[in-house]
Amino acid sequence: MLSRVTLNNPEDIWAWNLLGESQRLAKQPGRAVQTLERASSVGRSSFATFFLLGEAYREAVRLEPEFARGWFELGVASIRIREFEEAKVALDKLEKLDPALAGALKGQLPVAGGRSP
Repeated sequence: MLSRVTLNNPEDIWAWNLLGESQRLAKQPGRAVQTLERASSVGRSSFATFFLLGEAYREAVRLEPEFARGWFELGVASIRIREFEEAKVALDKLEKLDPALAGALKGQLPVAGGRSP
């Protein structure tokens, strides 16, 4: 049903968010990430979308702890909603998995990037 709503009204950010969250709850974090990435292109500043995207990535890295890209995206989503401690946890894990991605994430953290939170 929600997928039909997004087809009929592709600008409905709430439908995208609900669809993504329902996919995450159905233990389909990959599909949830795809849906919420689409939602983030519709609602570029939607706090709810970035929160839900973080939840989808959290589920993905829980299921696959070595998924470096998932840790990176979880860190980015955490930064967007100003959850800097959670971003630092993602950074710690990422430093062991992929130093290049860790460097990219570290550059986005306000303190590490020379910006104030």
